[in-house]
This record gives sequence, structure tokens and C-alpha cells, in this order.
Amino acid sequence: MKTMQVRLPENVHSRIARLSREEGVSLNQFIVTSVSNEIVREETRDFFRKAASRFDAKAFADALAAVPDAVPTEEDKL
Repeated sequence: MKTMQVRLPENVHSRIARLSREEGVSLNQFIVTSVSNEIVREETRDFFRKAASRFDAKAFADALAAVPDAVPTEEDKL
């Protein structure tokens, strides 16, 4: 595990301290969880941007056209 020193504005530190107390976790755990969540958010965004860049409108339209026009079954109705 790595140790890292971070300088935070006082208002950010006090808000993090308050939130971590409310959650019942250490300040360190709150920060680790928050940074981990941000990493997942960024990686998810990158995944969908990459997937969207490969979007093929014609292939999508062709796939939709291949779906049969049928009345939904009872379990599919809203």
C-alpha cells in the first residue's frame, strides 16, 4: 500500500471529515472509497465513449427491421 500526502483546502477537509463521521468510517477510508468511485466512473465513461464511437446507424436500423412486428406477450406488457 502506498502513502500519499494531499493538501486540501480547509473547507474540503472539514466537509470530508463530517461526511466520514456520518458514514461511520475513517477519513482515510472515506477518501479511498471516493477516489475508487471516481476511477470507476471515469473508466465507465471511457468504455461507453469507445462503444459509442463504433456505433453503426445502418446496422442498428437493420437489426430493428429484423425484429418481428408482434403483439407483446402478457409478461412483457406494462
